[in-house]
Amino acid sequence: MKQFKGRILFLLSLAAMTMVCVRGRGQNYSVWVNAAQMLELGTFNIGAGYPVARHFSANAAAAFNPFTYGSGSNRKYFRRMEVFAGARYWPWFVNSGWFVSGYADWAKYSYGGIFTKKAYEGYAYGVKLGGGYALMVQKGFNLEFGLGAFLGALRQTEYSCTKCGTTLGKKEKFAVRPSDLLLGVTIVF
Repeated sequence: MKQFKGRILFLLSLAAMTMVCVRGRGQNYSVWVNAAQMLELGTFNIGAGYPVARHFSANAAAAFNPFTYGSGSNRKYFRRMEVFAGARYWPWFVNSGWFVSGYADWAKYSYGGIFTKKAYEGYAYGVKLGGGYALMVQKGFNLEFGLGAFLGALRQTEYSCTKCGTTLGKKEKFAVRPSDLLLGVTIVF
């Protein structure tokens, strides 16, 4: 946990220092939350971005979900800590219209009781690739819509239920799966 907090603090510090060093022109910096992740059993999330060229922006984000719902064998949870950093390509202008994105991603997760009685916990690391559209609602306020996929390694332990802790096995595998549904609310400075 301390190592994860250190990584988050480092990424956020790096993002903040970089934003201070970039010369500002017009509406540049953005901060967003993904409403779709908040509906994912209460996952808190925040992201920040800044333009590095007319068509490119650098972005970093984090997500955290500490919640467990229910008790005993009826427990349901999708706990996770995730950080990712990368870039977006904007064919028109940064923070306007269509975009394609790529991110380096790291996550620690624990989920169970949602679709099955089994539980899983482990680490995921790899890349996220995606795309979407930023709708400019008014000056300084955008709505973002998008989809993404994760490609990378999963190291996980499988348990027979959410409470008992009986280990069914450990595995490491390569995975390609949907990862993001983006319904973002973005403030542009």
